[in-house]
Amino acid sequence: MISRDTEPAVRGQSVAHRAPSLPTAAFVIRVGLLSESALFRSGLRRLLGADRSFVVTEIKTFPIREALRQSACQILLVDANMVGALEMCRELRLNGVRPWVIMASADGDDRWAVEALKAGIRGILHKTATVEHLIKAIRVVHQGEVWATSRVIAQTMAELAARAAPPPTGKLAFNERLSRREQEIVQLVVEGLSNLEVANRLGITEATVKAHLTRVFQKLALRGRTQLAACYHGRLAPPAGAGTALVDA
Repeated sequence: MISRDTEPAVRGQSVAHRAPSLPTAAFVIRVGLLSESALFRSGLRRLLGADRSFVVTEIKTFPIREALRQSACQILLVDANMVGALEMCRELRLNGVRPWVIMASADGDDRWAVEALKAGIRGILHKTATVEHLIKAIRVVHQGEVWATSRVIAQTMAELAARAAPPPTGKLAFNERLSRREQEIVQLVVEGLSNLEVANRLGITEATVKAHLTRVFQKLALRGRTQLAACYHGRLAPPAGAGTALVDA
């Protein structure tokens, strides 16, 4: 029986094995796989192993914190179907264990996804996610960003903002600086609607929505939808004067 990790020597011939060149450390992302299911771990390991910029480790020993320390992983892919997965990730965060966590094989439940982001999860991959989504999510989260739907992010921002008393200047600035149409578009955007959904709701073109959003970002000197939602819900007071901003309409 031949192990799949080795290659048999050819009888009568010498076989020279050349060590494969590895990517430089700066471009390697160390990924941990956490699941009670060996099938889950081996499946993701095989998918990620095809990309040489990933170094993959299976986390299957307890306590988890010690295993994470030994693996030194930067991204932790957690099986969302594990019992108590969300509570475990919340505990890791509270105890200062900081690989960025991506929940994989999650159901399409927005309420659960919001709670996951509030618990410190940085990425959510649904059961329908493709391999391309998996790889992109790892890279995005590794860069310090969040991988989730715009609707979930908007709802999370709204709930986090509701915990603090919003400054009175927030919505006052919207009323003073934005036209009525711009205010309508902002209201729908912070609810998590896409440009196309906003256009369909208001009976205008998607290009018109994007043009309005660009003007909104410039008037309020904001850099995108996340800052717009934070400003709208009172967590971020817009600058007193209008300015030019990098926009993501």
